[in-house]
Amino acid sequence: MQIRQILFKSVCVFITLFSFQSIFSQSEKLKSAFTDTSIKVQGKLQAETGKYRYDYHDVYQSDSLAKDLQASGYHGGGPSWLGIIYGAFKVCENNLIDDLEMKVEVTGVTFWSKNKEDLEKIGRVVSIIKSDSASLQLAIDKASELDIMQ
Repeated sequence: MQIRQILFKSVCVFITLFSFQSIFSQSEKLKSAFTDTSIKVQGKLQAETGKYRYDYHDVYQSDSLAKDLQASGYHGGGPSWLGIIYGAFKVCENNLIDDLEMKVEVTGVTFWSKNKEDLEKIGRVVSIIKSDSASLQLAIDKASELDIMQ
């Protein structure tokens, strides 16, 4: 009986450590979007009077996740993407997202900033999320934990 308990505890510790390593690895992948300018910005970034504007409307993308998000019980459009993007920033313990003006629409989300580089970071985070399902899930989990995932 003792051996079974020790083996069970060892397996639990291993699974916990593996889970933490996986979460750490995914958060590092998301964090790379803040500094790695070789990551292509996904979404539309444009200059507007005195500031910059970033739009992301996943429902219009050829690789849209809207149906998958809806199948999981989420809105699938702008409200979901605000949660996902916000969750990704919070996973990385980055508060930049809190200082930006934003608007949620049915099909997407828009951010404004005087600093173009801030918006490029969002576009790179979206690119990582769109290319990596584990990063997407991590962002969704964080947004759900923060009660902003719709």
